[in-house]
Amino acid sequence: MGDDTRQRAGVGEHTAAARRVLLAPSAPGALVPGLRITAAARAAELTGQPALADRYRAWAPHGAADADPSLTAAVRDFTDRVTLAPGAAGPGLLRALTARGLDAPAVVALAQICAFVAYEARVASGLALLSGEPAAEPVEPSPAAVAPRPPSEARFTLDELSWRPRIPAVDADALTAEQRAVIDAHATLSVASPYYRTLLHDPAALDHRTHVYNAVMYGRGGLPRAERELATLLVSRANGCVYCASVHGRKYAQLSRDKPAALRVLRDGGEALADDARGRAIARFAEAQTSTPPRAGAAEVAALRAAGLTEAELTDLVHAVALFGWANRLMLVLGDAQPVRLPEAGVPHDAVPHDPIPRDDTPRNDARDDARESCSGTPDRSPRTGDA
Repeated sequence: MGDDTRQRAGVGEHTAAARRVLLAPSAPGALVPGLRITAAARAAELTGQPALADRYRAWAPHGAADADPSLTAAVRDFTDRVTLAPGAAGPGLLRALTARGLDAPAVVALAQICAFVAYEARVASGLALLSGEPAAEPVEPSPAAVAPRPPSEARFTLDELSWRPRIPAVDADALTAEQRAVIDAHATLSVASPYYRTLLHDPAALDHRTHVYNAVMYGRGGLPRAERELATLLVSRANGCVYCASVHGRKYAQLSRDKPAALRVLRDGGEALADDARGRAIARFAEAQTSTPPRAGAAEVAALRAAGLTEAELTDLVHAVALFGWANRLMLVLGDAQPVRLPEAGVPHDAVPHDPIPRDDTPRNDARDDARESCSGTPDRSPRTGDA
């Protein structure tokens, strides 16, 4: 949960802030607060966290008018599909929402809510496991655990990919002051990225998500960077996120100095790590936590501890795995991975190069001297004084 002390500095604060701006924004737009709360509570219950669902329901405004029944049904269908099987969430889900009156900012907000709950529920269950507590509570009716089916292994690649949004992204030349402030506040963001310009439809959510992302993935100490990338590669593969698997497969290959290992993991998942007790334990936990509801248990935590992970490393692993429940869902639902198109005469190149990745685990100056955030394709940006 957002107020748990077993987190890196800033993670709890920005998790709570993300919850606030998603569930009770000052200007909710077409996605009214009642629908936001309904979606969040539904996603939490499907993920085996009814107590978290109750916490979300406590945000519900009193006396709010009921939403149109057809829109409510579309929001519920969207929430179910994105929560249970994000890799199968096709563009028809978005069309169903826009046909019932949701504009691009409302669609992005709903995607953020479902993805955020995937993260917060997995943090809650993972930290409970580390404390020896039940990871999830029974729900009536209890949904069957869904292990996301990845697409054909032939689609996974370490090649660079581009990403095309399914809804119109924000115009880079027409940013509001709030949108510009979010871009300027983070060295890992760029308007050159169609992914970030899509998420800029809800700039406050993007701001707090970026703070959480950078703390979890780039924070010093704790779980080695290569193993954070391994975990996120495994989660991305399990969720069927071809784009994120490509990005984090390359990062894992470079940080571990072992491209063949990255290719094996891309092809075979955790089975590729059968001869590596520590890697296999990380994979077993990451893949189990990616199911909905998460199915990791005491045996997976015991294997991690037997492999030598410290409490700080275990906490980092919980957060990295949970974070990509958030990241993968946004990537999968809001757009599509595509091969990079080589530039032709008169045709703009629609892919943006990734930054080089450091080849060791030496602490850097936050995220600034490191690889840019996953699933973005941000270009090189010279760090400016005051960048966080």
